[in-house]
Amino acid sequence: MYERFFFLKEKPFHITPDPRFLYLGRKHGEAMELLSYGIRERKGFILLTGEVGTGKTTLCRALLDKLPEQTESALILNPMLSDADLLTTIVHDFGLNPEVATPAANLERLNSFLLELNASGGNAAVIIDEAQNLNRSALEMVRLLSNLETEREKLLQIVLVGQPELREKLKMSQLRQLNQRVIIRYALEPLDLGETAAYIRNRLDVAGSIGSVEFTADAIKAVHRGSGGIPRMINIISDRALTAAYISEKRVIDKKVLGMALAELETEGYISGMADLLTYLEYTPHIAVSMFLLALLAGIFWGPFVLGLGGH
Repeated sequence: MYERFFFLKEKPFHITPDPRFLYLGRKHGEAMELLSYGIRERKGFILLTGEVGTGKTTLCRALLDKLPEQTESALILNPMLSDADLLTTIVHDFGLNPEVATPAANLERLNSFLLELNASGGNAAVIIDEAQNLNRSALEMVRLLSNLETEREKLLQIVLVGQPELREKLKMSQLRQLNQRVIIRYALEPLDLGETAAYIRNRLDVAGSIGSVEFTADAIKAVHRGSGGIPRMINIISDRALTAAYISEKRVIDKKVLGMALAELETEGYISGMADLLTYLEYTPHIAVSMFLLALLAGIFWGPFVLGLGGH
């Protein structure tokens, strides 16, 4: 909708986990290095946690692109599976199709595959996203998979990725054996103000910005405060700010434009408690502006809407 106005090749703030847009600041850079190290050095179990929207899935997809050659991988995005189904999914992700699809046959075929891969100098990694949703039997299967090893090294590197409650789940007495096997742990934190500014600039650059859109310092501060430094919320707020700027025919995202965006997001329930921030921005939402944005986002033609022609 606004790409042509800002001379962009694509929308810079979509919320899909596109590795091209990954911003490797200090926190995400450290996480990437630890994950890569853990897989490369065959550490077995690796744990990455972070709040909703901190960029864990995007990081994992980028990690797959950075794995060394001869490293086979499986990415599990929906872990709400039984132990047997989880094993089957992992086996299929590795491209294996045992003639008999029983858990025992799947485990045997996986073990043979990993031994062959290891003998040729290869490695294998399984990344399980949203791992806080794994039930106890599936987590027990994950522990059993960690037993696939030689006398010297682990055959399968397992990366558990999830929300902070995953850490608490692993502390349960019934899962202490699994928890003790986690060698590398990293908690991904929200971005600070400087990282938020760099994050916004990075996404604009990847989308093809040639300096035709600018966020003022005050606007960036407000984005950071409104988002709490959570990348997904930064995307949502920034995308709405670009929409508001497009409507106002402005290429500078200032306090007024951002106030318009935040007021709309609060109205729609995306964010709450914006009263203090809107006061800071010296912005008072107007019904007409709200109706205008909502109408535009719903795909309603502005002219007939205002004039009340309704197609007559």
